Amino acid sequence: MRGVAGWAHFFGSRAGQGFILFLCASQLLAAGAGYGLYTENLSWFQEHKSAEKITALRLVDAFVNDYANLRTQLGAKAPVPATFRADAIAAFNKAQGDSEELRLLWVGVPGRAIKAAPLDDEMAATITSLAAQPSPKPVTQTVDGPHGPVFRTVYPSVAREQSCIDCHNQIQTSRAPWHLNDVMGAFVIDVPMAAFIRSSLFQAAGLGLAIFLAMSIIGLSFAIALYRKGKERAAAEASLAESEARFRDFAEATSDWFWEQDENLRFVNFLRGGKATQITSDEDIGKTRREAVKLGVTDEQWAMHDADLAARRPFHNFRFQRELADHRIIHVSVSGKPVFDANGKFRGYRGAGRDVTTEAAVEVELQRRVEERTAALKAAQGDLVRKERLSALGQLTATMAHELRNPLSAIRNTLFAVKETAVAEGISLDRPLGRIERSIERCDRIINDLLDYTRIKELRRAVLMSDAWLADVLADQRLPAGISLERHFGADCEIAIDPDQMRRVVINLVENAAQAIGDSAVERRVTVGTSRNGDFFEMTIEDTGSGIPGDVLPKVFEPLFSTKSFGTGLGLPVVKQIVEQHGGSIAIASEPGKGTRVTVRLQTAVRNEEIAA
Repeated sequence: MRGVAGWAHFFGSRAGQGFILFLCASQLLAAGAGYGLYTENLSWFQEHKSAEKITALRLVDAFVNDYANLRTQLGAKAPVPATFRADAIAAFNKAQGDSEELRLLWVGVPGRAIKAAPLDDEMAATITSLAAQPSPKPVTQTVDGPHGPVFRTVYPSVAREQSCIDCHNQIQTSRAPWHLNDVMGAFVIDVPMAAFIRSSLFQAAGLGLAIFLAMSIIGLSFAIALYRKGKERAAAEASLAESEARFRDFAEATSDWFWEQDENLRFVNFLRGGKATQITSDEDIGKTRREAVKLGVTDEQWAMHDADLAARRPFHNFRFQRELADHRIIHVSVSGKPVFDANGKFRGYRGAGRDVTTEAAVEVELQRRVEERTAALKAAQGDLVRKERLSALGQLTATMAHELRNPLSAIRNTLFAVKETAVAEGISLDRPLGRIERSIERCDRIINDLLDYTRIKELRRAVLMSDAWLADVLADQRLPAGISLERHFGADCEIAIDPDQMRRVVINLVENAAQAIGDSAVERRVTVGTSRNGDFFEMTIEDTGSGIPGDVLPKVFEPLFSTKSFGTGLGLPVVKQIVEQHGGSIAIASEPGKGTRVTVRLQTAVRNEEIAA
């Protein structure tokens, strides 16, 4: 490897990337070794220094206790043990001068100190904690000092001599008295750690660096050797791949495979390449094409192909289907040319084959799209014809409504006069006159239904809460005596509807459900329920009637079809028209003897907004 480009290529290779990962692992290992050495040194320092200092402080404490016993012999002018400790330690520190080896202190309990108080908050908190313990133990800790970290040992000083207690109580008469085993203060030794930490860090860094450099050199040597072998292997693979690609290109540029047949039209050889190894099989050797091909050829195609073979004519694009080992069906196209020897004798056929599955799929898709477009055009044409018929029917209905309502009005007026005359003459004509009035009302209803069906009104949508709106509609609904109306609402969503039009839908469906329940029904109940299914609101109306016969169910939405003696056959068609105008759908499921269920499905207000956007 020479130059920057060579090293860049090396680090971009798998060997170079592996070396980088090895370097990262070496770094982690070196850092772990250095950190382990550092923590081991620190632990050793704390363990040994702590033991040394606690031993020394125990000796000092024993010496002071002995002094307390001797003080009774020295007289009242001798200093109290606390003062003696503080002064002796001060003299020791003064003799040390500015040495950073250690600092020895004796401090009292915060607020009750006789000679020296704690120097900092951490020291005061430690001594206060020791004073609160029944059996205080020495405490070692690392704290921040003015010149760096300090290893501190706090050894509690416990009052064990009554003479010492009496002496201190005489001096501190204004404070709480001391008692045996009270913590009267503590010896504190601060040992600077900065120099030791620096030394330990240098040792840890040196060890880590040595390990990292050694592993880096070893890893680089292996990586370079692996890189060179990889380059040689890659060059050999590239040369082989280029050679294979040339032959593959030559073969695939012409056909997927080649075939030969003898004078009896039996296969004698296949020259395969690429995916053709899955299409042709040595099992076909010795067979004719009719014996080898089982799928995708009609009798007419076979007749034309046999005619070409019998006439020894070339043939092109003879198509058939082939089932592969994985049970996939592919489309195959073959072309062939007859072969003659020097004397003009027929020797067989030679030709090529191609996998044309993709082309066949494109042809099928094109045909499907043509059929879809044709169906869409037919549907649009049918919709246009329906609208034209509705328009013509609407004009005819409007004319008939105008012409029929005039005589109906005359009949209604005449009926009123006849009723008054009958009353005046004392003649009872209530039943026949009532039949005439009901017939007039039925004629009016038929005219109104025809007008509603043929005249599509523009929707006046409003966003409403589905369950609350439906509850208001049902509150005005009156069912025949003995039929109960149950509500199971669970949608509670917003819907964008024309309230008046959808009210007609609900009333019509509920009335139909009530009318379907006969007097002999065991349960006489109409159930209205709501639910939300994704972005759709669903309303169901169920009855416990006798159900709809299977031969009648497909016809219920046909205009003017009715099984009722008094029906117009326009109720459900108008309902379906209103629901579809709202962009929804309606479905009826019924089982004879078990009742009928009608489901109206509408888009929620949120879904309508998404579609509009």
